[in-house]
Amino acid sequence: MKISFHGADRGVTGSCHLVECAGKRILVDCGMYQGGHELAEENAEDFGFDPASIDYLLLTHAHLDHCGHIPLLAKRGFKDEVITTAASVELARLVMLDSAGLQEEEAHYQLRKAKRRGKKHIKEIEPLYTTLDALNSLEFFGRRAQYDKALPIASGITATFIDAGHILGSASIFLELEEDGKHHRLLFSGDLGYSGRAILRDPATPPKVDTVVMETT
Repeated sequence: MKISFHGADRGVTGSCHLVECAGKRILVDCGMYQGGHELAEENAEDFGFDPASIDYLLLTHAHLDHCGHIPLLAKRGFKDEVITTAASVELARLVMLDSAGLQEEEAHYQLRKAKRRGKKHIKEIEPLYTTLDALNSLEFFGRRAQYDKALPIASGITATFIDAGHILGSASIFLELEEDGKHHRLLFSGDLGYSGRAILRDPATPPKVDTVVMETT
């Protein structure tokens, strides 16, 4: 088993973690970096892995810094299955389409600004991804996870989504991994909510695990 971090590493946004086990490559979240305009170049950089090599994407929840790069992932070659809760599917659709609209608006603004400065022959400025890219990426949302029900992902890999109490549909993801006769219990916390809110349930207590990847923002 191998874990590598391609976002929210020495930073506070853009969660994107890669688990390699039993011949499969599983991405947990694929979020955008959020902040000032200086992050635009960082959002456009390579992922650090080949999107076409990813077998599954498990989404903890539908905030932009966790799902906002999914349209770009698909645009660059991801063709497999996104698995998350039913509520996260609906919210991610809204978030990604809104983000795509903002990307297109920003590209048009930058083009108009360049032309006002006398750069008449400037090439069309491409958005990071378009509304069409976002709609296309929705085709890869497959199975809907249910809280506390083990979901077989592939041979030797099982995922259980646990209520994280953060937003509607949010989850911690508990992975049971088997490779070469060795077993490992791995938990990705996702963003955690707090107890005592009127609308959302309290965060559920996860089982005992060997390794926790904890969001700390």
